[in-house]
Amino acid sequence: MVDEASVVERFQELVRGENQSLLDFLPPFEDAVTVPGTSTLVRTHFLAHDINGTPAVEQLAGAMADAAVDFCIPRHKIERALAECGRTGSAAPIVSLNEQARDLFVKSTGSGEGGELLLFLLLERVLRRPQLISKMPLKTSSAMHVHGSDGIHASLADDGVLDVYWGESKLYQSSSSAFKDCFESIAPFLKDEGVEERKRDLMLVRDHLNVSQAELAAHLLEYFDESNPKTLRVRWNGVCLVGFDHEKYPNLSALDDQQRQALSKQVGRWHKTVGSRLEEFELIGVNIDLFCIPMPDVNALRTRVLKRMGAL
Repeated sequence: MVDEASVVERFQELVRGENQSLLDFLPPFEDAVTVPGTSTLVRTHFLAHDINGTPAVEQLAGAMADAAVDFCIPRHKIERALAECGRTGSAAPIVSLNEQARDLFVKSTGSGEGGELLLFLLLERVLRRPQLISKMPLKTSSAMHVHGSDGIHASLADDGVLDVYWGESKLYQSSSSAFKDCFESIAPFLKDEGVEERKRDLMLVRDHLNVSQAELAAHLLEYFDESNPKTLRVRWNGVCLVGFDHEKYPNLSALDDQQRQALSKQVGRWHKTVGSRLEEFELIGVNIDLFCIPMPDVNALRTRVLKRMGAL
């Protein structure tokens, strides 16, 4: 008899990292809000500013670059490298994994992989939902991007329901384009008719499940076996990251009441845009977590991440 509570506990232990340093650099603005008439919860974050009034682009880029190994390299390889470090006292195996992760990224400041990396961080550190598959090593060339969704994470409840979260990230200069393209891209994975899109990604999960514990992996794979009734206990959800350029970038810690109210109204307008796009792509009833992150310059962040990794 499987001890479900033990399985849930072991599954939650797959989550990597703490959220505090990330949220120090990327603090939330107001509370998360459910868009009226939908099942989408929006969290809005702005970059923090240092004491000189400079947005923390460099610090966020550093946090993202530091997570590249977790994002790109399967757990069993990381565990093997850590064990070798403990045995030999040398950090060389970890340095090697960092180089492997760096070499997997597209060497272009226009690449969307920076957004995928930030989405991974938000899923693991903020939402505490572990990654089911690392797609980056499956690329046939470092000059190409991964196919399908931008990430697949999950949570396992005490009642035996496995919530699978399909990820999509867009870092654009225009907010309207970012919202539209994000929901258009994720819609095929979340709608009833998206069987083929889900199947392609789930075949990768079955073949490359990013779980090194054999017993836990076997338990999870039952949810993706079409002959197993546990497939009836899988729920589809979405997690989106939408980042875009925002003029006159606000320093949240320095806003007066009038400025905070004006920013709150702007955020409310973004929520209305989200609602209209959800209606357009027929996603109103789907559970979606949306991170809305205005930035001083999305291209500058992408560039800094690649430079911090040594990929540029």
